[in-house]
Amino acid sequence: MTEETPSPTVDINYIKAAGYREISCDGMLGGPTPSEKMWLGFYSERLPIPKLMRHSLQPGTGPDEWALDQDALPVVLESRSGIVRNVEVGLYMSIDTAEQLRDWLTVNINRMKEVKR
Repeated sequence: MTEETPSPTVDINYIKAAGYREISCDGMLGGPTPSEKMWLGFYSERLPIPKLMRHSLQPGTGPDEWALDQDALPVVLESRSGIVRNVEVGLYMSIDTAEQLRDWLTVNINRMKEVKR
């Protein structure tokens, strides 16, 4: 019986950068750059936030005092139309890194599908 030599190992420390943050991702966009990198931007999606709204008032507790009428719906006076896609972060990567990302996604998607079964 032969004794196998264990494979060498390395410890890798992961440290979060000062600007590290987590974001919600509803989609992505991107493609090749002129410098032969892959650009990938992640965005969150939402309805527009109104720029200007008109609220109804009701008499307040004292004379010449007014308060927002909490039962009345405000009227949107100015807002963007459509859907807002807020591009949160963009990544530039080599084709090798893009392929590693693809492979990592495939492995982890398959793992998640197995857990659901």
